[in-house]
Amino acid sequence: MLHHEIDRDPHPGRSPAIPPVDRELLDFAVATSVAAGDLAAELFHASVPVRHKADGTEVTDADVAVEEFVRAELARRTPQDAILGEEAGLTSGTSGRRWVVDPISGTAYFTRRMPLFATLLAYEDEHGSAVGVITSPMTGETVFAGRGRGCWVQRRGDVRPARLGTRTDLDDALVLASNQHTFSEDLLLALHRRTAMVGGIHHPLLHLLTGRVDAVVMACQGYDDLAPAPVLLAEAGGRVAALDGGPVLGQCGLSSGSGTLAAANPALLGQLLTVTKNLQAVRRPKALR
Repeated sequence: MLHHEIDRDPHPGRSPAIPPVDRELLDFAVATSVAAGDLAAELFHASVPVRHKADGTEVTDADVAVEEFVRAELARRTPQDAILGEEAGLTSGTSGRRWVVDPISGTAYFTRRMPLFATLLAYEDEHGSAVGVITSPMTGETVFAGRGRGCWVQRRGDVRPARLGTRTDLDDALVLASNQHTFSEDLLLALHRRTAMVGGIHHPLLHLLTGRVDAVVMACQGYDDLAPAPVLLAEAGGRVAALDGGPVLGQCGLSSGSGTLAAANPALLGQLLTVTKNLQAVRRPKALR
């Protein structure tokens, strides 16, 4: 790993009142996410019965097992921190800090034996979003960022800086969508008029941060789906916002608005938000998560 690079603050003008996240904590988060992804990969071809939650989304014993693994690691390393998990909800803590876990983001893909799911882990402290990790278990890729530590891509142990696309004209941009089956007709039409939009891949931010696509649009996401995004984009030199231009993350474990997100380099995001911010974003709430 490029330890000397990760230890260097990529934003030297950052306010000294907001310190970089602890390096050992970042390493722990990455290792935990990768190990959780390895467990999800082991269970990918196993026979796991599918159940449905109250919101209609799918859940399996694999989702539960992976989250239990992550919770056990967090309880061992940071027992005073709260944990918000997709499957088991909120476990309170005493430190004022919180971990956010989505063990298998894209369970609908997982149950159909489509290797398009991801494992998500985020950490929030008194300054806000501090660590974000997205692991793609079936491809062996992880993108991670820590506040003041930069944003990085790890492939089978090799670590390199994340990179955003350099396009500055939305008309030429390749946009990756998530849950586009929930987009309103107005939003779909507006995006297709201005961009080349494709979709159906979890988690799209991984492909944005490896430079494969120019922008990402997501809708009908839970807080756990969105929690890694702010620090990942900030440390990569990009921007992220809800489709109405507001903040992505709300308070008390709730995503802002309808749980939407747009992310890109600064030039593209400004153009993207001029298209989306005055449109109804979602036509139906049910999502493949």
